[in-house]
Amino acid sequence: MKKTISINISGVIFHIEEDGYDKLKNYLTTVQQYFSTYEDSQEIVTDIENRIAEKLLAKLKAADKQVVSLEDVNELVAAMGTVADFEAVEEEEVLVTNGGRHSAAGVGKGTAGRGPGAQTGNPNPASGSYSSQPASAYVAPRRLVRDLRRKTLGGVCAGLAHYFNMDVVWIRLIFVGLFVGLPALSGASNGPDGFFGGLSGFTFIIYVAMWIALPGVMTIEDDKTVKKFFRNPEDKVLGGVASGIAAYFGVDTGIIRLLFVLGIVFFGVGFLLYIVLWMIAPQANTLTEKMEMQGQPITLSNIEQSIKQNLNINETPDRESTLTRVLLFPFRAIATIIGGLGSALGPLLNGVVSLIRVFAGVMMLILGFSFMIVCLALLGAAIGLWSGTHFGPGTDLPIELFRSDVTVPMVFSAFAAGIIPAFGLAILGVMLITTRSVLSGRTALTLAGVWLLSLVILAGTATPLISSFQRHGTVEETKVLNVPAAIPTFAMNQVENDDSFRPSIDLKGYEGTTLNLIQYFRAQGTTRAEAQANARQIKYVYSIKDSTVRFDETMELAPKARFRAQDLDMDLMIPYEKPFRMTRDFARFIRNEFGEKEIDRMGESIWKFTKAEGLVCINFPREKNRDDNDEDNDVTDLTDDVQSAVASELGDDFDRVSDHTRQFNVTNFSKVNVAGAFVVRFRKGDVYKVVADGREDDMSDMDVRVNGSTLEVKIDRRGGLFDWSNRKRVGLTITVPGIDELTLSGASKASLAGFGNYKDLKIDMSGACRTVFDGTADRMNIQLSGASNAVLRGHINQLEADLTGASKIEATDLDVDKAEVDASGASHANFGHVNKMDSETSGASKVTRQ
Repeated sequence: MKKTISINISGVIFHIEEDGYDKLKNYLTTVQQYFSTYEDSQEIVTDIENRIAEKLLAKLKAADKQVVSLEDVNELVAAMGTVADFEAVEEEEVLVTNGGRHSAAGVGKGTAGRGPGAQTGNPNPASGSYSSQPASAYVAPRRLVRDLRRKTLGGVCAGLAHYFNMDVVWIRLIFVGLFVGLPALSGASNGPDGFFGGLSGFTFIIYVAMWIALPGVMTIEDDKTVKKFFRNPEDKVLGGVASGIAAYFGVDTGIIRLLFVLGIVFFGVGFLLYIVLWMIAPQANTLTEKMEMQGQPITLSNIEQSIKQNLNINETPDRESTLTRVLLFPFRAIATIIGGLGSALGPLLNGVVSLIRVFAGVMMLILGFSFMIVCLALLGAAIGLWSGTHFGPGTDLPIELFRSDVTVPMVFSAFAAGIIPAFGLAILGVMLITTRSVLSGRTALTLAGVWLLSLVILAGTATPLISSFQRHGTVEETKVLNVPAAIPTFAMNQVENDDSFRPSIDLKGYEGTTLNLIQYFRAQGTTRAEAQANARQIKYVYSIKDSTVRFDETMELAPKARFRAQDLDMDLMIPYEKPFRMTRDFARFIRNEFGEKEIDRMGESIWKFTKAEGLVCINFPREKNRDDNDEDNDVTDLTDDVQSAVASELGDDFDRVSDHTRQFNVTNFSKVNVAGAFVVRFRKGDVYKVVADGREDDMSDMDVRVNGSTLEVKIDRRGGLFDWSNRKRVGLTITVPGIDELTLSGASKASLAGFGNYKDLKIDMSGACRTVFDGTADRMNIQLSGASNAVLRGHINQLEADLTGASKIEATDLDVDKAEVDASGASHANFGHVNKMDSETSGASKVTRQ
């Protein structure tokens, strides 16, 4: 039984046998005495103690024991070297300077060659002979594991570096380059769906797979013979990256700095590479790290040699030839200039980098918390949906019907898939601000696992729901309305139902003898047959009593039916010359257009359809408010000069309205998106109103709906691609209190005037669209592509214009404070008075101002 003693080495408590303690104490005492005459002797001894503690800790974990024995101390001393060994080497170095270089070479090689794992049989410094391991000894193969001692994120890169016997910095650089660098550099040419975009995702999957599959090990001993890449603080301009690379590869620092400067010129690659290496490479602060940067084993001999090199004790360095000095002179001159600039601008750049880091951290923190608040709000809405909360009237979608489709696993997996990245973004922002880790690796690994699991669950639960909206189906039914009276009356039946939809009714004339109701039941599904089956789940009720036909305001779905975008459009076919009446509510509900005066006297009016004029009133003249100047609507009239400009640019028939009109029930929008061949007339008013005019066949195929705050207007091409050949341009009169964004595509014409001042207006036109704008705006962003034309009049404080293709802006009657114009292709922009203009043209484009 041996007595054990507890000691503290570099903050680590060891239990050591008494004889081993005596040996280790004497060894440390001789080391302290030897280096006591050197400058920074305390730092040197501390580095040696750190190395001793590291080797003892690795020895105990590898042998799975708790006590350090005398044999362990002997192996430690043999690996580190003794003061006697070093004194012998020092004596032979003296002989080297006097011509005895051959003896020193033998001893120096033997001493320096002992690495951390060397087995020393006869450590005789005088002879320089060492007995190595027997040839028959079994050497265990390297294992591919995760190094948890040197991990940054999971220890995958550190484990690969240990397996391939190289520095972990290069492994991390490879992963960063594959995940971020190559996709970013190729994104402009290949797009996110190119090869390198897929390579980024593949790299991420490989890293996560290795993180999961490889075991984590804490007992991997660092191989000190592997040259480590550190940032060199003693010869740095910014972060010491260039001098660290020079020390690693053994080349001149000026060459590396020149290559980085040239890399900045070529697409900024040098700058990005420098920043990445600055982030992933540690700085060599201690003497041990500086020796590892040179690839030297941590022994007393090498420590002494490093000290002498730092103190410039070696008076006989290898001489450079004249040719070498001549070749290196330009690079060293450039390095001197860069070094001087770095010394002058280094503190400023460091401060700028710190500001950028803190700003980026604050932005990430704000975005992260914002996304988390959104996720929590959506989760609260989902919980309210399950609890039966009524969301009130006017909801665009029947949210109550989603309860059967939106399941608990779907909601919580979507919540986890959204909030975990938001939380990670916020944590990353905190780390950038504080420059320290605030999340342990185990916690990060757990969150990553939960996130991946939530993605799998979300994909499994949401995919069937998404696929159930893939196909469209329509079921058409025709019903005969047998009304005994000669003059039927059409009215509405008010129905209160939370889970309700509003159908549409359109009155049309035809050559027949009976009143027919054609119903188009539409829905979506996984297949067309399933979509048609879903459409048949619509339940709509109308009633006939005496001379009155009452239509329900809403339609319902059958019990246990699932919401699949069910919709119902109805055409009420009325024979030509057959008189009929309508109630005021019915007139407001249907899609046909009526003036406010016509609505007021609807109870006394009698109507009929004619072949020549369409819908006409028998006992009163038609008054549709075509001029949009009715006082009830409070519509702003256009001035004569604006009307003249509209007629000159868009044609004299721009304001001409067809006899056939249709009104659409819309509300609450400030953005307009029109796709197709339309004539769009904007009017400012207190109400939201969209009236279409044109041929009945063209208007019947129109799709008008409000999505969020955007009014979307397009032609439903049920007849296929070639159906466009038979279509005519449809007119649109849009009455709205204000507009923030206008998007036109196809061959539309639009006039945007009479709205006064705009705070922030965006206009986007593509194809062969033409628009006339008249008014004032604090800021306008206009984008034209194809062969679009825009006429701008009035005053704009800040204008941003982007023209591509053969687009044109005519703005000679526009006053602009500041304009930024980018024109390419064969685009032209002609401006009037502009206080400050910044223009950029390419190709045959031209930007002029008066």
